Amino acid sequence: MGSTTSRLAVIAALATLWPTYASPQQGGAGASGGLQVDIGVSTTLKYDDNFSMTPGGGTGDTVISDTKLSFGLTSKNSAHDLSILATGVLRFADIPGRSVRGFEDPTLKLRYVTDSVNSRLTLTGSYRDVDRDFLNPFQVEREEQQFGTLVGNGGSLRDTNLGLKYEVGLTAPLGFTLDLKHAEKDYSNVVNPRIFDTETNSATGTLSFRLSPVATARLVAGLSRYEANDAFQTERTTKDLSLGLAYEINSVLTFDGQIGLTDVETVRNTGTNNRDGVSSDLRLTKALPNGSAFGAFRSSVNQNGRRSTLTFGRDLQLPRGNLRASLGVTDGDIGDMGWIASVAYSIQMPSDTLTLSLDRTASTNNNDQEVVDTRIGVNYTHPIDTLSRLRLSLDWGEQDTSTSIFAAGDTVELTTLQATYSRDLTADWNLTGGVEYRLRKETGLADADSTSLFVTLGRNFSYRP
Repeated sequence: MGSTTSRLAVIAALATLWPTYASPQQGGAGASGGLQVDIGVSTTLKYDDNFSMTPGGGTGDTVISDTKLSFGLTSKNSAHDLSILATGVLRFADIPGRSVRGFEDPTLKLRYVTDSVNSRLTLTGSYRDVDRDFLNPFQVEREEQQFGTLVGNGGSLRDTNLGLKYEVGLTAPLGFTLDLKHAEKDYSNVVNPRIFDTETNSATGTLSFRLSPVATARLVAGLSRYEANDAFQTERTTKDLSLGLAYEINSVLTFDGQIGLTDVETVRNTGTNNRDGVSSDLRLTKALPNGSAFGAFRSSVNQNGRRSTLTFGRDLQLPRGNLRASLGVTDGDIGDMGWIASVAYSIQMPSDTLTLSLDRTASTNNNDQEVVDTRIGVNYTHPIDTLSRLRLSLDWGEQDTSTSIFAAGDTVELTTLQATYSRDLTADWNLTGGVEYRLRKETGLADADSTSLFVTLGRNFSYRP
């Protein structure tokens, strides 16, 4: 969908300008600036008795040999900040029913920021072409989690993202920001009708008025265009217009609110549907001696109607760690009222480290399904000595979806348990070995589980030309 070649050419053109951007930094800089090259190489040998997570039991053993290569360039000074990261995998895999030979998972990420006296330009780009069987659903963006990873059915995904943000009048009484974004997902060899190609383009303009040292008003206009190669050839246009105000009530209390109108038009080969209404986003934050607390209310309109969410949160700095938590309720025109939460807790013990996370959200996916997505993560690290360490981790996720015109609702549950042992062989080389167990449950299917063993030898090093 669209001209992927032309968009990649934009990224390539920016990369060719690297010597121009980097040349002022050559010749040495401090630890926080200058030109830096980062190179990484790692080789992993893995055995899995049900790699594709076939329900009811595997169809054979899988052996995978992956050599991952990464190359990064960064340059930073007072005028610009540039980073480029390219990675890929040389893969040899024997999977029941197929074999993989050659260079896989090419990934390119770019970010460039340049500042002048009163303006800022930010360019971002990313590209990835990946076999979906090799995606970890706990290590990908939430959009891919909701729209395909937990659904399964193999195939490949080509993911392209481009962004341009220009800000002018950063310190002036009148400021303007233009934010352009492009996102494209192209799937190959995927037979599940719930997974299809999508393309989204959006533009947001913000006009800021600094009324006083403690108050800033803004006028925001947004336009988004979504196209899907689904069974209904969906095209959706979303328009937003709103007024906002950021106000420091006193030295510890701040208010940030926005209210406006949203119009959503969805065109399919079966007809046209319109949704419109008032949208709002209000937030009150109080600074405390050991962190901050907030309360927020948000009401938005999408293709399924209105969703309203009320949350309260606390950011707490502890003597040996940090806690960031929020808890709330959400209610949509489709589905029942439910609870949402976000918790991130880390504690540094005398020698060990423990991190806990909980994330529960409610949203609408590309299949017009209301999705309740819950994730729990636990990580424990114990240093055995100065060169080696033991790590235990648990990742659990459950995704509940409602029925839509695309598909019936179902529930998918995935659990991953992992134990690893790592040892520093030299200052640059590291050896890691471990075992992993996965369990998947899905409505209407038999359970699927797998056990794998793996060992990784890797090296990462950096230098400044």
